Parts: sequence; C-alpha cells; structure tokens
Amino acid sequence: MLVADSTVATSQGVGAHGVPAPGPVRPALPGTVDVAIVGAGCSGLATAIRLAEAEAEAEAETGAGAGAGAGVGVGAGAEAGSAGAPTVLVLEGRSTPDPRSWCSWDDGSDPLPEARSASWDRWEVRTDHGTSTGTDPAHPYVLVRAADRREAAERRIAAGGHDTAGTVRVVGGAPVSTVVRTDDGCVVTSRLGTVRARQVLDARGPRCPDHIGAGRVLLHQRFVGHWVTADRPVFDTSSATLMDFTGQDAAGPVRFVYVLPVSPTEALVESTVFTPDAADPFDHEGHVAGYVGRRWGLRPDEWRVVDEERGCIPMTDAPARPDARWSAATAVVGTTRPSSGYGFARSNRHSALVAQHLPAGTAVPPFVDGWRTRFLDAVFLRFLRDRPEQAAEAFRRLFALPGPLVVRFLSERSGPIDELRIVLALQKRPFLAALARTVRDAVVRTRTDRDTIAQTRTQTRTRTRTRTDRDTAARSGGRS
Repeated sequence: MLVADSTVATSQGVGAHGVPAPGPVRPALPGTVDVAIVGAGCSGLATAIRLAEAEAEAEAETGAGAGAGAGVGVGAGAEAGSAGAPTVLVLEGRSTPDPRSWCSWDDGSDPLPEARSASWDRWEVRTDHGTSTGTDPAHPYVLVRAADRREAAERRIAAGGHDTAGTVRVVGGAPVSTVVRTDDGCVVTSRLGTVRARQVLDARGPRCPDHIGAGRVLLHQRFVGHWVTADRPVFDTSSATLMDFTGQDAAGPVRFVYVLPVSPTEALVESTVFTPDAADPFDHEGHVAGYVGRRWGLRPDEWRVVDEERGCIPMTDAPARPDARWSAATAVVGTTRPSSGYGFARSNRHSALVAQHLPAGTAVPPFVDGWRTRFLDAVFLRFLRDRPEQAAEAFRRLFALPGPLVVRFLSERSGPIDELRIVLALQKRPFLAALARTVRDAVVRTRTDRDTIAQTRTQTRTRTRTRTDRDTAARSGGRS
C-alpha cells in the first residue's frame, strides 16, 4: 500500500516521572528502489499511481508475477516491496500538511478523479466594463486540494490488493539535495539519508529561471490564497470567479482576485499579480481583506482565515534550462502553460507518458507544446508585459466566447479555426504590436545565437592556433 511517512512526535504516558519525551522519529529509507520520485505534489503522486497500476495491469494480463519482466527494474527494490513488483519511493520535502491546491478544466486525464474537492459548471471574469460568463458541463472546472489527493492516493493503492501492496511509499520531511549518476542508476541524497534508485523522476514543479536570454519574456505569477470562513452565508457556490479586475488600479502590473466558493460560508479568495519583479512587494493580504469587505460586505469580525497557500509560477517563453544538480534525473515530470500558469491537467497527461515509457525502458519524452501554442503564448506574454492596463479587457473578451471553445483553447485541444476565432475577438492594435514585438525578438535571438556560435568558433580556432604555435615552438626549441 502507499504509506505516508511523517515525523511522529511522542509524549509521556500516564505516570511517567522525569523522563523527557523522545524527539521526532526519523523514518528509515529503503536502501534500494526501482524508481525514486522527488516531490509528492500533483505530478509526483500521479506518476506513482500510474506506475503502480500499470504494473498491476501487466500482472493481471500475464499472470501473477509475470509482468515483472517488463517492470522498471526487477530486483532493485526487493527489500521494499513484494517479490518481482517494482518499488516506487516518493520523497516529499514537506513534513507538515501540504496547503496547496490545483485547478483545471476536467479533460479526463486525472488518474485520481475521486480526489476532486469541488467543481463548477459555470465560471466568470469580472471587470469594471462588464462580466463574462462561461459554461461547459462536459468539462467542469475542478478544484483538487493536496490533502484530498494524498488520501485518495492512499485508498487507491490500498485497494490494489496484494500485487501492489508495499510497492509505493511516500516519505515526508525528506528534501532531496543531490542526485548523482552511477553505473547502475543513481544515488539520491535527502535529509533522511541516501537511497539507490535505478530511475529518478524530478517532480518538484516549476522553477523561475535565474536568467533569460535576449528576446525572451519572464513574468512572475505571484499569489497568496486565503481559505476564508464567514459567519453568514454569502458565497455563491454556483459559479467560480476566475478573475475579478473590478476596482483595480489600471497602472502597474496585472492584478486580480480569484474566488472558489466551496460552500455558502467557505471559499478560497486569492490575490494574484503578474509582475516582472521576482520580489514584488504587493500587499496580497490587504488586497484579499479589502476585497472580502467590498464584494460581500463582511466586517472584519465576520470572517476569518483558516488556511493559506502562496507561491510563484514562472510565465516565460524561454526554454527550460536543466539544473546541473539534477542532470542525473531520468525525466522532469509535469509542466505549466507559460501564458496562464495552469499545469494540473498537463502534469496528469505527462504522467501517463512517463508510466508508458519508463517500464518499457524507452526514453521519457519531455512535455513540449506544439508550435502554434508556443507562438500564441509568446505573443500573449508580450501583451501582458507591455500593455498590462488592457489585460482585463482581453480576458473579458476571451471568456465571452462560447465556454467549450475557451476550454479547448486553455486545455491545448483547440484547432486553427478555434484559435482564429479567439484572435479575432481580442483587441487588434495591442496584439498586433505584441505580434510585431514577438517577430523582432525572434530575429534578435537568431542574430544573438549566430553571433554566439561565430564567437565560439573563433575562440576555438584561436585556442587551436595557440596550441599549434606552442607545439611548433617547443619542437623547434628541441632541435636547436
């Protein structure tokens, strides 16, 4: 079964005298596993579930134990799991409950659909110039909280029966510092010790790049979400507010509030900003407090914050640069869409590819968007950076289109006709300017790359000539 290990605090029993309570118990890591997954978030758990169920299906088709020959490394994890079944160890850095949540339109890719915490068939985008609403009953907007997903994963693996029992294990409080390649796999070092793994998957989630090249765009989607409980029913659970730009200052970066009402008295109210400044000092807490009072008329003593989540998602057209410390990892699992920050469904889809290629011993392909998606995202990122004051109207126009069309576009299932309809619905002048800027940036990148290659070749030829002259001089000196 999937075991969620965490540090366990113990206390004195009744009648104990003068004996201090022992400290937290450090869970022991297995010495060897077949697959180590770094990160127990959306991507990490989805991949672990798919690997375990793929092995169970193989065994069911070929007979108990017969599927092991197609596994991800039979025998490597024998000490941690049942005989023949590949073992999967998920190392999670957090030792406390995970406050995160993920949202997306349901496209059928989630391996744990029972984990959804709430869903909405209707959504809206609010601006000072009007409100756009959308609906797509076939693809509702779903919320998944990390705690609910972990519980669902535990139930799913436990229900797999004896064949998968003990093959998947999640260990909390084990941040990983290094992954080192060896002749027969990798050595993974964490705070709780080291473990040898035949395959390592990096599921830590998106990281903001330290540097982007010429002609690229980088915005930081910074957010702080407060789970709010009100003393009286004020939240409309029939609709999710994806973006509320009302009352926002048009100057400065893009700012909005995101609202997911899960009951008449409970909601996630999230302040979000798209900013080029990685350390933006925007007062998200004050933004949420002011919004709660303005929209629902709640006095400060009528509501409270019961939980919080915060983070930063990179929005960039720069290609991902592998971290040298993690180059030994077999694959990076999951990705976010640069223009929106959505990554839940994309990560679920990529986990299916990982579970298909890893047991077969074939290379896991990276998640790469098609050229049309990359181009449209690049144009939209330049629009958000250069014309933030017009972002609210752009989103209002986008979500005024039919719901199924918008959902197809945002879930990468749109075709050229869909995308043309979206382009024609948006403001012409600012997007034409963003288009021109995108083309100019591409030219700059091409020239920069060409100059870099030429410079590298010149330096190489210079070093070669220097070595040749040095060797010639040495030979001449030896003959004289």
